[in-house]
Amino acid sequence: MEEDFNILYSKLKKLENRITSLRLGRSILMDLLIEQENAKNKEIEKLNHEIKRLNFILKNRR
Repeated sequence: MEEDFNILYSKLKKLENRITSLRLGRSILMDLLIEQENAKNKEIEKLNHEIKRLNFILKNRR
């Protein structure tokens, strides 16, 4: 009986550790995705600013 309990307890701990590991992995992936999205947004903002600057130059040269 005690052995069965220990086996179940061991399986429970392994499952809990797996859940913790998956949550940590998900958290890390989300942080990386957010970082990548922020970098992409900064690049888009920079390119839009450059487009506005070039359009302004073109408009004022006529």
